[in-house]
Amino acid sequence: SSGINAEYGGEVTAYKYAGAGAKLVLSARSLDKLQTVKNNALERGAKSVDIITQDFSKTEEIGKYRERVLAIHPTIDVLLLNHAALPIMPWMALPPHKQAPEYTRRIFNINVLSFIELTRVFLDDLEASAGQIQVTSSVAGLIPHFEFGLYGSTKHAVNGFFYSLQQELLAKQSRVSVSVFSLGLIMTDNMDAMFSTEQDTQKIPNFVKGDVNQVAHIIVSATISRPRNVDYPIASVKFMRSFFHFFPNYHDIIIASTGKSYSETVEIQQRLEDASKTILDNYQVGNI
Repeated sequence: SSGINAEYGGEVTAYKYAGAGAKLVLSARSLDKLQTVKNNALERGAKSVDIITQDFSKTEEIGKYRERVLAIHPTIDVLLLNHAALPIMPWMALPPHKQAPEYTRRIFNINVLSFIELTRVFLDDLEASAGQIQVTSSVAGLIPHFEFGLYGSTKHAVNGFFYSLQQELLAKQSRVSVSVFSLGLIMTDNMDAMFSTEQDTQKIPNFVKGDVNQVAHIIVSATISRPRNVDYPIASVKFMRSFFHFFPNYHDIIIASTGKSYSETVEIQQRLEDASKTILDNYQVGNI
């Protein structure tokens, strides 16, 4: 479903925050789906839930978005950056219009520049409350993988910016903390939809698959522990972190691990993209 990020379970995370009695501001493009999530969150114990429709690809509007948020809640404790566009084809296999600068710029607007701009406009407010910035990133931001090169490049940019921001905030002795969640394959309903059969899903090793409810628990728990980085699923993400850096023939191993030719890989990725509801024209956006 579009509206609240389904890539990493933004809706489930909203419900987990609700269960902890949080006051929520939910933002997405779809008012109907926001309303549904609001009703469910209130039933689960949220003290209050307000909704603001917002298209985060329009970074020039984020300053006004802040004004709307602060009109509802003058104090902001947690900014969860959890929206994303997910182009999953190899870059050279994309049609020409998706290799063009305009498309690339829009993907970076959604996945990177909106994160940075939201951080910029809310940073003083978070400083006042000794608040936290929570950033959902990806294992794709730790290692290269040709099957989703454009998406991975945005996550590398997210990691580069927010790890640098962590250092700067520490150097400045700021009261704001940043937690980066490096997430692997999280089996949300949306991810399940990307596989055409249950057999496809069963081929994925269990240690690679993460549970969406566990992701929500990790994110909400981080408001107390404030870790600088969280890897989940732990085994697969930490393995991939070290694998790229310590194996010089990493590229060859990754290509061989697919067990398919380039054209076969492209065909499979095309099927996954067709099945997915997270392509650019129906991308997921959601902030708490």
